[in-house]
Amino acid sequence: MRKTLTMALIGGLAVLTAACSSSQTEVTRPAGASAGTVAHVGDTLDLKTGAGRPFSITLNKVIDPAQTAGQKTPKAGKRFVAVQFSITNRSDHALDADANTDVNIIGTTGHMYTAASGVSLSSCDTFPNGLIQLAPGKSRTGCVPFQFRTSVVVSKVQFYPAAGNASDFGTWRVP
Repeated sequence: MRKTLTMALIGGLAVLTAACSSSQTEVTRPAGASAGTVAHVGDTLDLKTGAGRPFSITLNKVIDPAQTAGQKTPKAGKRFVAVQFSITNRSDHALDADANTDVNIIGTTGHMYTAASGVSLSSCDTFPNGLIQLAPGKSRTGCVPFQFRTSVVVSKVQFYPAAGNASDFGTWRVP
């Protein structure tokens, strides 16, 4: 009886472990680089959409602090930070993405920050309403704004195609 119970527990743990595993692969290396290379600001990553369509994305720079173009000001104890990307559609289909849900920043505290919708920047053009729409072979550069605690430093920028529903994602370490 004890042996049967032990085997059932081991089998159950194996099933639970397999069910919790993910097929996502973190892409943290520049395009064309060998495995193990860490992407940094200025590096280009080759990623795929949720439909498996290829595109290239470069984190051009992190603007910290970012200046707004309008009346919007950050909340007390916070500042605006922006990340500027250049994206090239390498597929033969249109690329539709939402920068406001596909991009996040990780601070030195490990906290993840999501995009600040409705913020216009004077230091960089944002993607209109966060939307990235590209015809095949076309490119676009734009910024994604964030509201960030003043006491925290940006440590990583991440791009998750299809709001994390694609098979891979990119991470750039900052600086």
